[in-house]
Amino acid sequence: MDLERIEAAFDASIAAMEQTHRTAEEASDHYEESNEDDDEYDEDGALIYSTRGNLRWQVLQASQAQTVIRQAFVTSIFHLWEISARAWTASDEHDFRQLRRAVRKLGYSVDGDGLTLLNEVNNLLKHDNATTGERVCKRAPRLFWQGQRPTGAHWRNSLKLSNADVKRFIEVVRRSGPTYP
Repeated sequence: MDLERIEAAFDASIAAMEQTHRTAEEASDHYEESNEDDDEYDEDGALIYSTRGNLRWQVLQASQAQTVIRQAFVTSIFHLWEISARAWTASDEHDFRQLRRAVRKLGYSVDGDGLTLLNEVNNLLKHDNATTGERVCKRAPRLFWQGQRPTGAHWRNSLKLSNADVKRFIEVVRRSGPTYP
């Protein structure tokens, strides 16, 4: 089934980037512990090169890459359900609520709350608007940094998806359609 392939791809992708992150952190920690300082400055005193800065940058990049992987897979998971639901219902319906209703009419189980949250997180990732952000924050404040409502216009940047969140969304989709023996 496609969901299993998506889950396997997520596991492999996130594991590789977690390893990259660990390696970058170890290199940065090792450099800090060495007490080396190869910072170079120009004649005006502006920093022009820093191994410390480069290593910290690599840690940040690996951390941000993990965020991108989680976001991409959440969107992929939702779109798999959406495409599958259209196939099950033989419908070209684009309204999420109508599509969810049509799946239920077929007698399939649907994790309504979980699927609604997945849809809203997907829309927040795609459109980054405050209205959707408010709905996601109300339903699941844990998905935001420190469980707090973001300040400012860009809610997507405050979304904090964990590996466990991605796995929960996979389970939501697994529970929202036909079951196979």
